[in-house]
Amino acid sequence: MKKRFFELEPALLPLFRANGLDHFAGLWAADVALVDEPNRARGGWSEVGLLTLRDGDRERRFYLKRQENFNCQTLGSPWRGIPVALRERQTIQWLARRGIATLHAVCCGRECSTLDRAILVTEALDDFCDMDQWLAQHPAGEQRGAGLLALGKLLGRLHSVGMKHGCLYPKHVYFSLTGPLELRLIDLEKCKRIRRRKGGLRDLDTLLRHTPSLTPDDQQLLYAGYLEACPHVWTGQALEAAVAARMQAKERLSGG
Repeated sequence: MKKRFFELEPALLPLFRANGLDHFAGLWAADVALVDEPNRARGGWSEVGLLTLRDGDRERRFYLKRQENFNCQTLGSPWRGIPVALRERQTIQWLARRGIATLHAVCCGRECSTLDRAILVTEALDDFCDMDQWLAQHPAGEQRGAGLLALGKLLGRLHSVGMKHGCLYPKHVYFSLTGPLELRLIDLEKCKRIRRRKGGLRDLDTLLRHTPSLTPDDQQLLYAGYLEACPHVWTGQALEAAVAARMQAKERLSGG
């Protein structure tokens, strides 16, 4: 991967240029509202901020991820590694080519000399909400069932192309608020390849453990969708038993 580059979606060039953000230095210094405390690890740091730009009569919202010496090893760069943000962008593009909807990455760049810095800009999912909010808005009914069935299918397709999310909390699953039912997966930094039958069970285990509002009937719908799209041969009973075993093991480790 190049050590120095900057790519911006051509359609957004006028908007970003008008705000002095059509180059790496501008975005690195941009004033954003941080969504959380910076993550200090890997010998560096990573932060995400909300970037709001005026585009005529409306506001456009983006999330700007900035990282410094926040790298991961890859086959192509086994020693110094590459910024985690750039691997996330690669994952977004890889999944998009296979019909798995995630985020819309509009800008990416890297400046690597003494310090290895990277930026990634994604468009905010303004017409979506996270899974917990969506479930609260749909406590029962056909739409709740359709959404959970669709989520199961999405996870089955994700695993069928040989990837797992790796950190699938309900805050990483987004449901559309308007129009046809659509779903998006976000925060793809920990996505990894899987090659074994049980490789994707961590996603189901994590999601179920952290979504206590799911009823047994809800879980059955999620499993049904997953089994429809899953690349491996499972019976419903075997899949439930395998996920339950992982959940129980986690509870024992945490002392729950």
